[in-house]
Amino acid sequence: MELTTAKKYLLLTERIGKKPMLRTRFTAQAYFVLAALFDLVDQGVLEIGDVISIKDDQKFAELPDYLNIFKSELTDEIQQGHDMPTQLAIITSWDIANQIYDGLGTGLFADGLVDKKLVKTNLDTHAIYLPTDAARRQVRDYLRHQIDGAKVNQDAISLMLILSELDALKWVFTDKDELANLAAAFQQKVDGYAFYAKEKALAKVAQDVITKKKFWYDSWLS
Repeated sequence: MELTTAKKYLLLTERIGKKPMLRTRFTAQAYFVLAALFDLVDQGVLEIGDVISIKDDQKFAELPDYLNIFKSELTDEIQQGHDMPTQLAIITSWDIANQIYDGLGTGLFADGLVDKKLVKTNLDTHAIYLPTDAARRQVRDYLRHQIDGAKVNQDAISLMLILSELDALKWVFTDKDELANLAAAFQQKVDGYAFYAKEKALAKVAQDVITKKKFWYDSWLS
């Protein structure tokens, strides 16, 4: 089982500057977990309806250990009968984001797609998985080829949707003309996809959840 959208998101997003993106940036973390959730929908583990539900109990039970906290919290949300916005609060979990990050980062390091750096954040020292330039180019080229092709894969749809929600496509495709052409071609291809419509609706709810949580943090810290 591969979290392909989440992996590609990490390879495009992670940086080591003043603060590593996926260890300390709340919004980047939340969309990282959303990318993993999209992967599980794509692979038939979960299902999007009025709420998020488990589509395949066996696949869900066999998910890797780095999804244990995610599994536990989502199961609790489902059992309590919570609505979609309440369920989606799990994407704002620091523990879930970091567990997925460590799990995927280890695999990407073994594949030679990232370098492992130790960075001190606040009082802790964390492993940061810094993507190689070649790995970033591979993801950009993958998205280009998907959009130019006959049909866009679901993981490419998920990644483009998340990058659009973050207004981050301009950092992936820095040429304005190319970006405009790719965005238009992508939209034309996916407008009739039921999968895209479901994920776009879920992403809108996720955006509201993230915004409200950010306001709560700002209020709490002020």
